[in-house]
Amino acid sequence: MSAITAQTVNELRGRTGAGLMDCKKALTEAAGDMEKAVEILRIKGMATRDKKSGRSANEGVLVLRLAADAASATVLELNCETDFVAKNEAFVALANDLAAQVEKHGHDNLTEQAFHKTGQKVNDHLTEQVTKLGENLKVSRSLTVKAGPGGKLASYVHNGSKIAVVLEIAAEGAAAGHAGLPELGRQLAMQVVANGAEYLRREEVPAERLEKERVIAEEFTKSEADKAIAEAQRIVEDYRGQLAEQKAGANDPAVVAELEKRIANSEKAAKAAEGRKQGQLANIEKIKSGRVDKFLAERCLLDQPFFRDPEKKVSDLVAESARQLGGAVKVVRFHRFAVGESGEQA
Repeated sequence: MSAITAQTVNELRGRTGAGLMDCKKALTEAAGDMEKAVEILRIKGMATRDKKSGRSANEGVLVLRLAADAASATVLELNCETDFVAKNEAFVALANDLAAQVEKHGHDNLTEQAFHKTGQKVNDHLTEQVTKLGENLKVSRSLTVKAGPGGKLASYVHNGSKIAVVLEIAAEGAAAGHAGLPELGRQLAMQVVANGAEYLRREEVPAERLEKERVIAEEFTKSEADKAIAEAQRIVEDYRGQLAEQKAGANDPAVVAELEKRIANSEKAAKAAEGRKQGQLANIEKIKSGRVDKFLAERCLLDQPFFRDPEKKVSDLVAESARQLGGAVKVVRFHRFAVGESGEQA
């Protein structure tokens, strides 16, 4: 019988994902034979997590827990392989249990922590759930967002817990304690989801992103102009082909005259398209500025039209709310999270 040491137990655990005690029992049963122990764990269904760990886990849910004082929020993303499992009640409950675990014990070494419900390691609990649910599971991120001095957090979770937003809002005077402030924050968090905001205000957009948009605007303008020219020229050639066929066949004078008229008009349209391109190129800087301005209006939260009243900008909504709530109101920042994206820090 081979010696069963802490090293061999850990090696087996690394290969199978099974719990330490299960690995130790399997090695004992296998008289220290590593391969036989792996087989024992596989037979017992305890090596499932290792077997499935190579599968892509890009589905899942986001759990967002806002503290009672709105000073902090916990965000946790639990992933699985299919949307079917992501909607499973047991999976959703597991995600919420893990978020509660983070609230109680923090983010550090999450999988090595003692699970608050059973006392076993979080990693071992996850292994059991993999066996029950039949898919690879992973916690792709867990983090805490904290409000700054005088700030309050608002949140919104959308689309089957696939998208979550945490938004910080600050207020002064009577507005700071007004009951309507949390709802304003929630509406703004919903706005981030509804209109796909990426930045809070224009000043926050990186210079390299603006330059990229200018390049895109110029290339798009040229491409659209070239497409218009090519289409006009295609129509000319099409009519010329029809005219050649007509002359080689029936050669109806009325049809020939009509086709010649259409060719002449199409040639004018082609020249006009070329002229428009030259005009656009002469004014390309103005066109680029216009397109970049449109980009900023679409991607910057405060510049966007409010999704419940498109005639009103979000910045106007904030100013109007400040008057109603009785004090200055400021949107400080926001974080948008989506299932399956690369982890981001707050």
